[in-house]
Amino acid sequence: MGRIVHVEIVAEDHNRAAEFYSKVFGWQVTPAPMPDGYLLAETGPGEGIDGAIMSRRYQSQPTIAWIEVDDLEATLEAARGAGGAPAGEIQELPGIGRLSYLRDSEGVLIGLRQSSSATPR
Repeated sequence: MGRIVHVEIVAEDHNRAAEFYSKVFGWQVTPAPMPDGYLLAETGPGEGIDGAIMSRRYQSQPTIAWIEVDDLEATLEAARGAGGAPAGEIQELPGIGRLSYLRDSEGVLIGLRQSSSATPR
């Protein structure tokens, strides 16, 4: 069975995108040893995956990464403050949680999930 082990977020301005993800989700972003324009993103301790933010000069294929959050509304508000925007309405998926999309500072679509068991901050 295939398990996601890494996500690459492709951005026109990878440094601006890195700042967005740092501000909104607290990711620690550092330059990779190579290639230029490829930043490694540590997404936090515990279960889950890390990823990268890279320049569009390497790839242009978009993807949707889903990110678990504690408080959907607070995350959407943080996204607004960091140059992003909600994309659609918040929906409830029974047994899974509350879901929504946002577009980051580069226009990349991201899925957000607040688990049914999560307590908002």
